[in-house]
Formats: sequence, C-alpha cells, structure tokens
Amino acid sequence: MEDSEFIPGIYNYCDTWCERCPFTARCQSFQLQRQEPVAPTASSANKGEVLVQQLTEALNMTRQYLDKLRAQTGNTDTEGPTEEEKRMLEERAAFRRQQAKNHPAAQLSHQYMRESGVWLASEAQLLEETGQQQLTHVELGIGSQDDAMTLLNGLKDAWEKIKWYRTLIPVKTMSALRILTEPTTDTTLMSYYLGKAKLVLVCIDQSLTAWETVLASYPDKLDEALDALALLTRLRREMEILFPDARAFRRPGLDG
Repeated sequence: MEDSEFIPGIYNYCDTWCERCPFTARCQSFQLQRQEPVAPTASSANKGEVLVQQLTEALNMTRQYLDKLRAQTGNTDTEGPTEEEKRMLEERAAFRRQQAKNHPAAQLSHQYMRESGVWLASEAQLLEETGQQQLTHVELGIGSQDDAMTLLNGLKDAWEKIKWYRTLIPVKTMSALRILTEPTTDTTLMSYYLGKAKLVLVCIDQSLTAWETVLASYPDKLDEALDALALLTRLRREMEILFPDARAFRRPGLDG
C-alpha cells in the first residue's frame, strides 16, 4: 500500500481495538504488525524481541508523524536546552512525575481499573447465567429467541467494552498527563497530548454506556454499577478541566 493511502497518525489516538476498527486497511501501524507476525513456534524470547521491534517501529512512526507536523506548521526549532537548563529540568523531573501520579485523574483512573477488575472477577459467571436464563424463557415461551439474542448480544458487547477500556483508560490518562511532567510550548506536542485526552474521554463515554447497559439488565447490581459510574464521571470531569479543548479535538480518521 502506498503511504498516501494511510491515514496519518490515526494510530496515535485510537483505542487499539483493531478487531473492531474499520480503518485497519489504512493504518500504517496495523499493516506493519500484520506484515511481521510472531511465529506460533517462536520462543518466548523471540516473541519478546519481535514485540520490542514492533513497538520501536511504532514509536519511530509517531516521531516521524510529529516531525512532519512540525515541518508543516513551520515549527522546526530543534535546538536543545543549555547545560544549565538541563540541570534545572533534571531537578524538576522527579517532582513533575510525582505530580502527575498524584493528579486526581491519575488516581481515579487507577482506582477504576482496580475496582472494575474486582467486579469482573466476582461476576465472571454472570453472562453465562443470563444466557441459561434466557434459554429457559425461550423454551417456556416466555420470550422470543430474537429478544433473547438482542439482550445477550448487548450485554456481551457491554461486558467486552468494560474489560477492554478498564486497562486502557489509566494508560492513556497517564500518557495525556505527560503534559505535566514534560511541559512544552511546542504546539505539535500540545496537540498530541490533547488528542490523548480526547481518547481518554471517548473511552470513558464508551464505558459509561456499557455500565448503563449492565445496570438496566441487572438492577440488583445497582451499588457496584453506581460506584463505577461515579468514578468514571469524576475522571471525565478532571480530564475536561485539565484539557478544556479535548472534546473539540478531531482525531485523524476517527472523528470524521
């Protein structure tokens, strides 16, 4: 595929859920990974080497994308800091990293990951039990097969979204919070962090909808669902305060 057919930088702001993505044919990162699959018989060491290589190449593509954006916007100043500036930056680095870790958004994202993980583990049989219940209803003529399948498919989708986004949210939140640990006036980098914040908000929105689906089907899980909804709502508020322009950010290919 020609480079011109790829959507520039789409992989920087996606949820990495490739099997659900309609743009894999136009994603350079996906095509790169598909061209270099891990052999089924490869040793663990070889698999690790391949993964490192793929991640390195993906990071290189990100750097190239940012460099290209800088060139397009005329922001090509690559002069490094002076020795004195380096010393000051090093002295502040540890403080800034801790500042990001202590930020309410970081704390909330990790708390949500932990608590949602506990809930998923404790309710591991819930979908199967619901399936058995719906099967019984169909056999007794209480409900139709179509209605049962619609309900089960909706619950399965919600379950999968909760599982997928619970780990992605803290990772991408910390990525966006790098703006605190690596403050910059580089407009390209600032836009990059804004795009990461937009991704976090999209993941939160998807998760909120999924939890609402769970709550609608399992009113007896009200307390757990409300706890998750509250954490996500607080996290969304923190991200919108820190990145007030994130909602307006247009992710390449993903936001039209």
